[in-house]
Amino acid sequence: MKLAPTIVLLGSLLTAGSIQAKWSRIPIIKEKPVNTITGPASNASLDSSSGFGHVDSIFSSDITASSTVSAGKSFVLINLGKPVLISSSSFVNDGIEGRATLSASADKSGWAVLEEKVFSAADRTVEFKFAGMQAKFVKLELALSKGGIIRTLQFFGAATDKGYAVKQSADGKSGKPADLINGLGGARVVYAAPKPANGLDTAITYNKFAFPESDEKYRTIIYDFGQLRILNEFASVHSPRPVRFEVFAFDNLPEKEDWRGRMTFDPSDFGNLSPVAVAEDTRGTGSLKAKPAKSVKTRYLALRWEPEFNPPDFQCTGSAGGNVMNIVTTNTVIVTNADGTKSVITVTVGDAHGAGAATSDVKPDNAGQMVAQGDARSSDTTVVTTSTYAQGVDPTDPNSVPISTTTTTGTSTVTVTTQSDGTVVTTSSSTTTDDSGNTTTTTITETKDPQTGETTTAVTQTTTDPEGNTTTTENTNTGAGGNNSQTSTTGTNGDGNLAGGSSPSPGGNGSLSANAGNTNSTGANTNTITPVATSP
Repeated sequence: MKLAPTIVLLGSLLTAGSIQAKWSRIPIIKEKPVNTITGPASNASLDSSSGFGHVDSIFSSDITASSTVSAGKSFVLINLGKPVLISSSSFVNDGIEGRATLSASADKSGWAVLEEKVFSAADRTVEFKFAGMQAKFVKLELALSKGGIIRTLQFFGAATDKGYAVKQSADGKSGKPADLINGLGGARVVYAAPKPANGLDTAITYNKFAFPESDEKYRTIIYDFGQLRILNEFASVHSPRPVRFEVFAFDNLPEKEDWRGRMTFDPSDFGNLSPVAVAEDTRGTGSLKAKPAKSVKTRYLALRWEPEFNPPDFQCTGSAGGNVMNIVTTNTVIVTNADGTKSVITVTVGDAHGAGAATSDVKPDNAGQMVAQGDARSSDTTVVTTSTYAQGVDPTDPNSVPISTTTTTGTSTVTVTTQSDGTVVTTSSSTTTDDSGNTTTTTITETKDPQTGETTTAVTQTTTDPEGNTTTTENTNTGAGGNNSQTSTTGTNGDGNLAGGSSPSPGGNGSLSANAGNTNSTGANTNTITPVATSP
């Protein structure tokens, strides 16, 4: 009997089956560390340097930006702007060889060596890990036998993306470029295959993947931004070998539950899609950029690397660039309105990934994107509270009572207004989206008569389909079991904008703190804004 060919055939079938096995979803992490020296939330700046070329590239959010370093001794001294807790650091090595020393100081008068590393040109990543230290200045000193290039110098510690929300304009063209994967964009890894050799927790936390030798053709990472993002450039820094890089976008991620109730993804679904961007590193330089034909609007993004040969260790980091119009932070401001009333606006950014979905103006293009954005807004834990006080009332007085208070959380808004005659009107509104992209907004208005104590309840439901057509149903109930009336209107048009939000940005003009002279988003009047408290 010829058993050997049979065994080989069975083995190949098992291998093929394992390659096509469904992937299990990775649990979402609530907070992700951010690089202390890059991004819109950073206060870091260059203090001094020697032996570095293009040293400003160290502060760039472009992961492919490079700084040249000469053989011999060199250093770069960075001012973090304020005392910051740091506990790890790293940079990507393109050909340099020698010794690296990392030091920290509170005032530049005394330095504590955090760690020293001796490395060769073959070491793609140089990492420093040390006990956490509070420092305002950090210094990287190099003594090199061979010069070359370093990229993506990073410092991690206490700084995370919690308490921040990134806002993009409806068309994604306004604002400044930012990396929405490695910064405050809210991106979270939900699938990675094959399993990273550097540990799943480390890989997804720092977006640095070291994939092991594998029979799989691709190295794949799938991200969930938590809401719709508009992206216009993709980049990769990877092991220096020829690589084909592909980018895929999903309007709604085609996940399914397995027999254990866990969400899974079938990699064969890539066969039903065309990449939105493709690039090749034919010379094996270790970095590349991929520009799509047009801006990509998506909540779910997949990056795939196809090395030319099966390497024993393939390291990679990807990025997705888009224009950021504003950074919303936890903040409180006082607005003086044109009629003399004052409003106290408090924004508390949620701790979920992609927090601040309700503040995004990005409009869905189709039903799948509507569902994705609807789910994002429903799960958004950002709370915006606006309390308005009558003319002449000091809102900072703890005994003052507002004439109206509006609280918005995700897709739900509650407004309580006390009229001059004592009538209290409570209005609650919430929005849901079904699998066909139809959005339904339910508004409940309760009016309580201060004399009789009788409450009149009006319920209005407005359903908007993906084409913008609306159907409205109204129902009114007075008292307990009182008279009811119902009306229905169909065929009206709406703009279908699920992502639009009227939540005011406390930062104003993209800053992290309140600014004077902001314009009221509901009218043409210019309001005076007085900062009360800021928690960056």
